[in-house]
Order: sequence, then structure tokens, then C-alpha cells
Amino acid sequence: MISLYPTFYHTFQCKANQCHHTCCQKWTIDVDEETAKLYQTLPTPLGEDLRKFMTVDDEGYYFMFSDKQPTCPLRREDGLCRVVLELGEDSLCDTCHMHPRFYKYIEDLELCGVGLSCEESVEKLLATEGDQLLFTIEDDDGEFTAEDRPVLENIFDLLALGINPAICQFTLNHSIHYCQELVTVYKKTEPIDEEWTNQLAHLEAMLSSTTASTTMDLLKVDTIDVSALNKVYQYILYRQIDMLAEYSLESLVRYAFDATVFIALLTHQFGNLPEQIRRWSEQIEYDEDNVAFLFNEYENNNHDK
Repeated sequence: MISLYPTFYHTFQCKANQCHHTCCQKWTIDVDEETAKLYQTLPTPLGEDLRKFMTVDDEGYYFMFSDKQPTCPLRREDGLCRVVLELGEDSLCDTCHMHPRFYKYIEDLELCGVGLSCEESVEKLLATEGDQLLFTIEDDDGEFTAEDRPVLENIFDLLALGINPAICQFTLNHSIHYCQELVTVYKKTEPIDEEWTNQLAHLEAMLSSTTASTTMDLLKVDTIDVSALNKVYQYILYRQIDMLAEYSLESLVRYAFDATVFIALLTHQFGNLPEQIRRWSEQIEYDEDNVAFLFNEYENNNHDK
């Protein structure tokens, strides 16, 4: 087994109550059976609350947050988690313990990372030096050393996928018509909230009224950190490489490229690049239906050409 990690992976640490966008809200949280047994037998006031807040049905155990109760009831007013404070981090259910980490497996490759819906993940990514996403690599046979720093192109090589190296580099020079089509496709995704819908409407109106002909003219590239966008683009490609089991390389590249252009457009209009990355990830990356919809859309467009 060969394991790959972005270089900032091992320095990731949850910001807890310092986070402005807590992940302890909005989601339905599955509780694994082993942790559920612990919660069911815990003879303390915390145990009583855990049992009260946990839903149990034929699907298993889970915490469900609603519009009336969008934040986890186990989150204290100071933003800290009662389970962590009273029982320790190891007593969290698997979902809470692992989020936002992800692990994907392709043959003998393990691709590890942290999702970009987490503001700490975004900050770590953008803080990495240079304009290339670098990785650390571990393997069972000692073929690689701790000093090896593969780039995205090397990962494609490890998968025996011969690619044009240019695929791994983001360019920001497409037509306004391309951007309009991008927004049209994104409008078909399931919105996470009203703000997302309003932002799409704002971008649509802006693109229809601009006198610019390309993204370079519109975004004034000298005011956009293209090196940061390149790392974002590479990270989104990396996150979805396993989709090549079902979809074409062309669709994967289009997915990552559109995402990065969209983030650039939002940043141009609303500022705050880290927040626009996080919002995109929350809307698209963490909704499997939206990811699948976009890949199918791109795949169908490829077939129509």
C-alpha cells in the first residue's frame, strides 16, 4: 500500500471554538454501532442527553439537526463539545472523529486529505509555499523516503495514467460565454441555502452586463492570486481522482476547472478567497448528488461533441 498526503495534512488540527463555520451543524450525523453502545450505557447526565438527542430506527443511530435546531445540542455555548470535554476525543462517533479527513483507495494507492468545507483545511492549503500542491508519500516496501515530495502529475504516473502535464496547471483565460455556461450548469445543482441561489443570480446578472470578453479581462488577473487558484485546482483534481473509475479524464478536469473558475468569479464579486473556497466545497463537494450531477453533465456534453 502506498499512502499519499498533502504536505499540510499532518499539521491539521480542528480549530474548535475558534472556527467561524462550525461543522457541528446542518448535517445528519451517523453514529457507528460501537459508539452508540457506549452512549446507550453511559450512566451520567451526558449519557442521558446523548440518548435523548440520538435518533434510532431501522437505518441505525444518528443525530439529526433541523432548521429549528441547526446546531448540535451537545455543543456548548462557548463552542466546545461536551463529549470531547467529558469523555475525550476518542469517544466521538467515527464521523465526528474523522471529519473533515477523507481516504480514497485506488488499487494499492491510498489518497488522504481534508475536505475544503472546513476553514482550517482551506487556510492550511493556501498557506503552503509555492504554486504547486506537494505531497508526502509512505509505502510498505520502503521505495520512497520521507524527503520525497511528489506533485500531482506524479500521482497520475503512479496510477499508470499517461497525461499531458498541462492538465495539472490552471489557466484563467476563457470566454465570458464559458463562464455563463458554467453558472447555468451550477444553477441546476441542489442549493444548500438561499444565499447560494442569490450568489448565482448575482453572477448571472454580472456576466450578462459585463463588457469584458475573457476571464482575464473581467477578473484583472493582477488582483487575483493565480498561484493560490492553481493549488485549489490541483487539490480539487486530487480529491476526485477516484471518479476516473466511472468517468473520463476530460470530465474530471472540467469539474475541477469549472470549480476553480467559479471560485475566482465569486472572489472577484464578493472578496475573501478562503470563504469562497469553503462555500463552494460545502455546496458541491459535500453533496454527493451534486458531484454526481456535474460529472454526468460533463460526461454527456463530451459524448455530444
